[in-house]
Amino acid sequence: MTFENGSDSADSSQEATNGDGGGISIRDRLQTESSGGVFANKDLVRSDTIIDEDRIVGRDDQLGRVVDNLKPVLQNEGIPDMLLSGPSGTGKSLIIHAVCKQIVELCESQGKTFGVISINCEGPKTADRAVYRLVKAAADDLGVDPGVPQTGVSTDQKLERLYELMREYYDGVLFILDEIDMLEGPYQEAEYNSLIYQLSRARKLADFDGPISLTTITNYADFMKDLNSRAQSSYNPDDIFFDDYDANQLRSILRNRRDAFKPDSLADDVVPLVAAFGSQTHGDARKAIDLLRWAGELAERRGADTVIETDVRDAQEKYTENRKLRHISGISTQKKLSIYAVAATAHYAREHPEWIPAGPAFKTYQFIADTMDADQYSRETFVNHVTEQSTYGVLDFERRGKGRGRGVHMYFSLSEDPETIMETIREDSRFEDLAHEEATIRAVVRERLKQFRSKN
Repeated sequence: MTFENGSDSADSSQEATNGDGGGISIRDRLQTESSGGVFANKDLVRSDTIIDEDRIVGRDDQLGRVVDNLKPVLQNEGIPDMLLSGPSGTGKSLIIHAVCKQIVELCESQGKTFGVISINCEGPKTADRAVYRLVKAAADDLGVDPGVPQTGVSTDQKLERLYELMREYYDGVLFILDEIDMLEGPYQEAEYNSLIYQLSRARKLADFDGPISLTTITNYADFMKDLNSRAQSSYNPDDIFFDDYDANQLRSILRNRRDAFKPDSLADDVVPLVAAFGSQTHGDARKAIDLLRWAGELAERRGADTVIETDVRDAQEKYTENRKLRHISGISTQKKLSIYAVAATAHYAREHPEWIPAGPAFKTYQFIADTMDADQYSRETFVNHVTEQSTYGVLDFERRGKGRGRGVHMYFSLSEDPETIMETIREDSRFEDLAHEEATIRAVVRERLKQFRSKN
């Protein structure tokens, strides 16, 4: 490490000043073994840990279908495509990866190599980048060079390299595209269409003899309706739906991970309370597991050797403070665009109304989409994107009649400060330039609201 401000590196690493003016040794503190603590194996309460099958709870039907679909691989027979859909934290990724782990090991015992090539589509955003990540994932799994650069060659060349790796090294392949609905791309037609079309036909396109399957994972229950005709014609998955966990299931899930903690380090009321909070956040096991870990971390920070109810409540309070904004950060581009338009309509209106009419908000959405050179969807899709966020507590909505024979208007009410929502969305690089369009968007909002009021 280089210190460019003239300070002595040894002194800088050894001592800092606490709030009382006394010195504390950073290095001594880092190197001192922790006394006590509550965790025995913290990885068991990390939501991204792939767990053993005996820890999977409340998903017997879904687990059975995934197993039955992949079992033919062991006889070198064909396997169906799958679509795993349902709310966040309901076990979709957990189950497919747990089953794949067993399939890979059983294939190895038979002298066969089964490749599980998995990516999360939230990162790449475009089909070209997603294909490169698939190549990279396969190359990393095999311990070979990817053979193509990330940029400078066509998507077709990257696909051909992927097919080469498959033919040379694998006896069977399962592609997993997690968060597939995030792969929208910058063009009018979402780019997941082309990737699904290619991978669902990979056996023919790659001239591959073994079984191939494509599994897509999404939180969006109606995802198949958004596919274009070409993708729908080649991708006919077994659609496996994962519903929310209830409080009893969450309790069982958490009890199956108690050995993440030292014996007697969890008070009796901790797991039921975490499960109760988890069921209130739409049955998301991932959040419940994280909450249990955070409670343990808070207990350790206060030097305790037991996690108690207060730790859970403190952890839940800290989580709730930022939950909605974290959710907004993770939604797709079009959903962010829709919510940004509603927030902008509320923020730039002269009176800052509590309820925002959908009509002017949609006009604002169209203007912002033009400004960003982004796709524009129909008013119905815009409304669906916005009202979906009520599930996560971001807003409320209601329909109001204009009077007999005069139709109905949709209105939205945000549960967070509109300006804070806009700032959160602008942290996404695709939206950051909107900060420079404030005056123009304000003018559009006020004009659209004026027109709306004059007609109603």
